[in-house]
Amino acid sequence: MEVGKLKTSLNTTILENLIIGRVYPHIYAFSTNTVPKYWKVGDTVRPVKIRLSEWRKHYQDLTQEYSRAAKVGDKFFRDYAIHGYLERELGKERLQREDMPAGLYYSNEFFKDINVDNLEDAFRHIEQDVKQGGGIYQLYNEQHLPEIPHYERDTEPYNLRPNQEKAVEAFMEAKDKGRTKLLMYAVMRFGKSFTSMCCANAMDAKIVVIVSGKADVKEEWKKTVEKIANFDGFVFLDGGQLSRDENIIKSNIESGKKVAIFLTLQDLQGEEIKEKHKEVFDSQIDLLIVDETHYGARAAEYGKVLQNAGLTKAQIKNELKQNDIESIEDIDKEVQKCLNARITLHLSGTPYRILMSSEFSEDDIVSFCQFTDIIDESDKWIEDNNKEETPQEEWENPYYGFPQMIRFAFTPNESSLQKIKQLKELGKTATLSALLRPQSIEKDAAGNYKKFENESEVCDLLRAIDGSQEDENIFSFLNYDKIKNGEMCHHMVFVLPYRASCDAMQELITNNPDKFDNLSQYEIINIAGVDGNTSYPSVETIKSKIKRCESEGKKTITLTVNRMLTGNTVEEWDTMIFLKDTASPQEYDQAIFRLQNQYVVTYKDAEGRTIKYNKKPQTLLVDFDVDRMFRLQELKSQFYNANADADGNEKLEARLNRELEVSPIICLNKDKLHQVTSANIMDAVREYSQSRSVIDEATDIPVDDNILTDTEILSIIRDLIPIDSKKGITFKPTEEEGDDIDADNGGNTDSGEGDNSGGSDDSQGGDGTETQPQPSQDEAKELAKKLQTYYLQILFFAFLTESKVDNLRDIIDVLSANDDNKRIARNLGLDRDKLDALHSKCSHFIHSKLDYKIKNINNLISDEAMEPIKRAEVALTQFGRMSDSEIVTPKNVAKDMIAMLPDLENIEEVKFLDIASKQGEFAYAIYNRFATINEAVKNNIYSLPTSKLCYEFTRKIYKLLGMPVENVTADFTTYDLIKENNEEKINRLKDMKFDVIVGNPPYQKSNGGGLNKSSGTAIYDDFVTVAKSLSPRLINMIMPSRWFAVQGGKLETFRNTMLEDKHISTLHDYNNAEDCFGKSVELKGGVCYFLRDTEHNGDCNVNIHCGNEIISETRALKNQHTEVYVRYQKYLDILQKVQNIGESSFSTIVSPNDPFGFDSRIEGTMRRVKVNPSLKPIKDGVEFYYHGWRTKGIGFVKKESVKRNKEWIDKVKVLIPKAWGIGDTSKDSLTPLIVSNPSCCYETYLIVGPFEIIAEAKNVVKYMQTKFFHLLVAILKNTQNAMQGAYKYVPLQDFTSDSDIDWSKSVAEIDQQLYAKYGLDESEIAFIESKIKPM
Repeated sequence: MEVGKLKTSLNTTILENLIIGRVYPHIYAFSTNTVPKYWKVGDTVRPVKIRLSEWRKHYQDLTQEYSRAAKVGDKFFRDYAIHGYLERELGKERLQREDMPAGLYYSNEFFKDINVDNLEDAFRHIEQDVKQGGGIYQLYNEQHLPEIPHYERDTEPYNLRPNQEKAVEAFMEAKDKGRTKLLMYAVMRFGKSFTSMCCANAMDAKIVVIVSGKADVKEEWKKTVEKIANFDGFVFLDGGQLSRDENIIKSNIESGKKVAIFLTLQDLQGEEIKEKHKEVFDSQIDLLIVDETHYGARAAEYGKVLQNAGLTKAQIKNELKQNDIESIEDIDKEVQKCLNARITLHLSGTPYRILMSSEFSEDDIVSFCQFTDIIDESDKWIEDNNKEETPQEEWENPYYGFPQMIRFAFTPNESSLQKIKQLKELGKTATLSALLRPQSIEKDAAGNYKKFENESEVCDLLRAIDGSQEDENIFSFLNYDKIKNGEMCHHMVFVLPYRASCDAMQELITNNPDKFDNLSQYEIINIAGVDGNTSYPSVETIKSKIKRCESEGKKTITLTVNRMLTGNTVEEWDTMIFLKDTASPQEYDQAIFRLQNQYVVTYKDAEGRTIKYNKKPQTLLVDFDVDRMFRLQELKSQFYNANADADGNEKLEARLNRELEVSPIICLNKDKLHQVTSANIMDAVREYSQSRSVIDEATDIPVDDNILTDTEILSIIRDLIPIDSKKGITFKPTEEEGDDIDADNGGNTDSGEGDNSGGSDDSQGGDGTETQPQPSQDEAKELAKKLQTYYLQILFFAFLTESKVDNLRDIIDVLSANDDNKRIARNLGLDRDKLDALHSKCSHFIHSKLDYKIKNINNLISDEAMEPIKRAEVALTQFGRMSDSEIVTPKNVAKDMIAMLPDLENIEEVKFLDIASKQGEFAYAIYNRFATINEAVKNNIYSLPTSKLCYEFTRKIYKLLGMPVENVTADFTTYDLIKENNEEKINRLKDMKFDVIVGNPPYQKSNGGGLNKSSGTAIYDDFVTVAKSLSPRLINMIMPSRWFAVQGGKLETFRNTMLEDKHISTLHDYNNAEDCFGKSVELKGGVCYFLRDTEHNGDCNVNIHCGNEIISETRALKNQHTEVYVRYQKYLDILQKVQNIGESSFSTIVSPNDPFGFDSRIEGTMRRVKVNPSLKPIKDGVEFYYHGWRTKGIGFVKKESVKRNKEWIDKVKVLIPKAWGIGDTSKDSLTPLIVSNPSCCYETYLIVGPFEIIAEAKNVVKYMQTKFFHLLVAILKNTQNAMQGAYKYVPLQDFTSDSDIDWSKSVAEIDQQLYAKYGLDESEIAFIESKIKPM
């Protein structure tokens, strides 16, 4: 594609009516049959089309006759210059009032018998006058106002706009009601600082303190207080002045002045100011204004994004600090520690989190103003003004210059899309941020922080934006003539994921001018790079730079991450390109609001008359995450309606239509630009919802903090298990506990132990509600998760019921409507009284959110437009991962397992049983493969659920697929099959004569051991045994891979049985369970599924899954070199070479469990007694190394407390954890610890040694860090467990100076010596190097 050319096939018609660009003042003329022979000649500083549409309300048949910019050079003129020429030079007559028909709107700007030539002559005459030095016509020049540190007070006060006046009235009403913590929610340009100071005036405040998380908004407040006449009598003070003069507040108050004190959170945290002005900080402040009260939430939200991107804690802290986001969770708490105020007024333009948290009641909210409200007020002002006989100038509209935002929602360019797809496959969730990640997050000597990891793809993305490269996903807006000619995109902001991304972006654009036709013309202003604060140390240096570029006609790109995106105004910014991930509406809106300030320049003539020229009538937001733009738009509309209307959810479409009218969204699809409709957004959000589980939806509903102390609500939630979006939800087990799954964000949740209701006496709130004392922060988090569990139960009902429900009230009403609903409610643990309590006490905002979820989920599953099989597929997605005890087999895995089944004769007679159904995933997979070919199959698919809850989910799938629900066992569960006295149930299943048994059985039941009671006994093998006892031809089951190498106990017997079973025809082995179950489950040792076919007798087809790679081998499961199952044949080849030398085992120098005898149990239980070592040295004490129940560390215990191996205390030892890694050689690492002082350790360590000299211990550590060592350990260690037996196949070396291994070499060189010693060939060495993580 030729540089600078747009795709010729792209139809841009839709933009022709949308894009305006900068609008110079224009002269226009129109004719109308209402006043024949006359033309109206006027001027406008807005688009002529808009002005004429307003005139049509008076003259419906008007026809535009003329339009031209009222501009000569860099000067403007008014319509009366044209009027003067028409009257003076051409003798044209004005329309007189008496000539106007009665009842019609009169304007004296109608001229008789004029034409286009007359108007063109007028322009030429004005231009000639200018060339000759002027004098006839008044021309307007731009006013350049000096920047001054102190603002001169205006003489005339500002009139409050209607919405501001309402806010002040609401403030005073709340004050009179005794409310002391108030919220002013209003979008940018509302005038929150002005209005809040008007509130100070209204309450006659003498001391006002303004606190902000950002120091760089101080200048905005200073200008408000010092310049506006309304606040005459106020003196503006800041932290610096307070530090220099300890009497400044007192002296101003005593002289009759009032003070407005601006402080940052840093000021409040320091002691100097508080000490010098103790009397003020100890006394009562009249009004405390907390500016941008959402600010503290940004650190947490952005921190999550950085954490998901894999940054270390130190890197996250540094990114937050350098991006003006100090990690302060709660500004309120920080302020309350220091200041005592009569009234606190919080200001925010994006208080989603705050309002949803029920921190403020409806009486506390003094303003609720959205963009559409401002547009509505502006339109009303114009309408009222146009009715006046002598209307005010257009720029007298208080909202004049408020820009319209045009939003472009594009998918990234094709090469970036492919890269994002790869990143997703690697488990990256923050894909935009991953795409634009620099090679180094921090500054490095090699300059890698100035390069993107995906430099080529990012370059392609920029070239597509630029127009220098064609891409079907992106509209090259920078090369679009209407944007160019309209002088748009003059000052752009790129929002990037990391500080170093800014440096990489700067390098890419500035060093490759030949690749960019348009971007190469911009000056790059990097304010957030690793050196950004050095180049641009203050807000003013940034603003001055952009202002200077504008005056010189230079275009700019500002590169930032978060800096300048809260509370600052850069009037020149007109375009934002959003290139990082965020799901936070606060962060997103705060960023894009930076574009929505007015950029109006005043021009004056010689007599002081003015024209105000709007240099930014429109702005552009470009987002490369279409779904995000749609979801956040829906969220904002829903949020607005929740406040504005009790039935807001019912009017969501209308609200969306209004928002899209005010701020259109444009998408590109197949070479065609589309203007997005409300239906498009709702469809996209619905599709997004289909991909989310009910758990995701429940955790998305905020928690009403106010009801967490309510006694009645506590009685509902206290016994629930806290929700966790990764670990799922665990309802209290009714039969047995279930699968022992290690979630990736913590340990197992204790089930049903303890009572979180506290033991305090009830107290009573002011409204008569019984309450408990305020819970601690940790207790509150726990209770919040329990409340979300209750939300989950409610949403499950909405999903499972056949009744139509749109809200919580509907659910309450239908709970007992029929037997099915009664059963569902019973199995979910719902009852009417408790639901009524929640309904009556829940806040309005949260109620709306919950109702919205209820309606969406209920509609989703009852959508008859979807085919039954599609609805079932959606249902499987909705249930998702249920809990630690109910692990759902992913839909694709269930499909792959069923695909393993051979083609079966007389398929309509074959009986299938899912022996452990969670949500009917195997029933669905069987139906999908067989019943779609022969419908009779669906009558022979049976399921045995693992719980009452899973009965409901499975039953739902059967209903959706039209299968007989009586085939879902209702009177017993999977667990009953392995209980005592299970003969009757097993015989019932035997009598069914099943041909095929499939399933994902529960894995473990707890025995109460372990430091957190998390240890347990495997049970998955019992279900395999039961399945065999039912004598089917085929068994197809999935289970943990721990049995591969387990030593001792019943799993060893099970392993031997499995390895000797010649009927196992296929085995699929996932070393990393995430590759099978997804990232939400960490199952140490991996997972496997197998097919046992009684008609097969021979070797097994083994399939080893390593990420996206599958290694397939046909071999016997049992081998002659080990008693365990070995994943790779290469392991066996290498082991055979090692065993041929006949050396002793390294395990002979590894101690058994509990080397010093500290493992004692509570009598009658398996629970360990914790040792409580002294943290300081004690007399006759020895060092005690421990970890497991608190941070790794060293304590001290009495020597006599050592019960075993006392002779080791004074010797050199190597300590290794008895559990390390997860059984994945690509990730696991071991860090041995050498100890030589008199020492011992807890049972969580094993001892290697002991040794007489430390040199031998160091050689042992080097050996343990070799890849060779780790490969041989991996044969028996396929979980985290690494007891003495795990080292059985590792050969013992000579660790003395006489060894055949030179231990002075590096670990890598020692590996090479070991490879040579055991005669490993190149392929075996390559195998080790590829499989083992470098230590």
